[in-house]
Amino acid sequence: MMGRIPISMRKTIIQGLKLAVGTIIAIALSERIGILSPYATGSIALITLLSSKWDTVRLTVYRLITYFITVAVTWTVFSIIGHPIVTFGIVMALLYWLCKACSLMSTLAVNGVICSHFLTYTDFSPEMIVHEFLIVLIGVLCALVVNQFYTKRTTQKELIRYVHQSSDDLVKCMHSMADRLENKEYVPFSIDAYEEKLTDAYELARDFEENTFSKHTNYYSNYFRMRLSQCHILKNMMAELERMPMHVRQEQIVVHYIRYLAAYITETNAPYKQEQELRTILDHLDEEQLPATRSEFESRAYLFHILMDLREFVQCKQAYIDSLSPKQKEEYWKS
Repeated sequence: MMGRIPISMRKTIIQGLKLAVGTIIAIALSERIGILSPYATGSIALITLLSSKWDTVRLTVYRLITYFITVAVTWTVFSIIGHPIVTFGIVMALLYWLCKACSLMSTLAVNGVICSHFLTYTDFSPEMIVHEFLIVLIGVLCALVVNQFYTKRTTQKELIRYVHQSSDDLVKCMHSMADRLENKEYVPFSIDAYEEKLTDAYELARDFEENTFSKHTNYYSNYFRMRLSQCHILKNMMAELERMPMHVRQEQIVVHYIRYLAAYITETNAPYKQEQELRTILDHLDEEQLPATRSEFESRAYLFHILMDLREFVQCKQAYIDSLSPKQKEEYWKS
């Protein structure tokens, strides 16, 4: 890992470079065609570039549509009020209510810039309307083009590495739990550090999903969501095992099943056999004699509680497998 630039830092560096390139192109192009406020074009490009690739496409459409609404509202209010400052405040209130009602709040800042230009020049001529439209058009189009540059291959390689690492770490976690229950010498495992890694991986997967036009890209976000659920189950189980004393025989049952599960912690494994093994264990327990003492009863109750936690752990994986489409299995399991 030495010498490797963290993915979050790489994303920050690339995003900063995209902001620089997008705004420079927008301003230079605006000056080239004689726009009166070229830096406004750069500002619109900047605001739009802060979104993901999918959001940039949506915002481009929304900002072009709401531009004409902004012009109409500004002209109407100014025709009635006649005072630019008061008009600006009233228009902003009206646009806020409209954007709030239509879930278009991301367009409000750009609409404010356009409204301010019209009220600065108090000019609503066709030439001015075209001029201001070009400001919005150049800004959003420059952002749209620059935002298409996304390090898909690098990000996907990083996600695949996270997938393998998450499986390996989960195996280590389960063996550490089993060794500890058996009072063997064990390698401590930080479940909190594991949860933090999974959270980082999930955020990267969400970013990949939002910035890739390919189909089925929610595969990774669903995968890491499943691993996070399993992590939370194990975390709670660890705390429960600390305060739930069991007899040695019950502990051996838990240890056996944890080690059995650890052998199948792979990305593509559907846990049918693990479900069957758990049912077999529960069937054997049903055939045993009832507890004779309070201590035996509590130990048996704790055992069932832990086994139900482990069943939930297995069911998380099964639910994830069931949610996958045939296309996703073909695309991501082909190797």
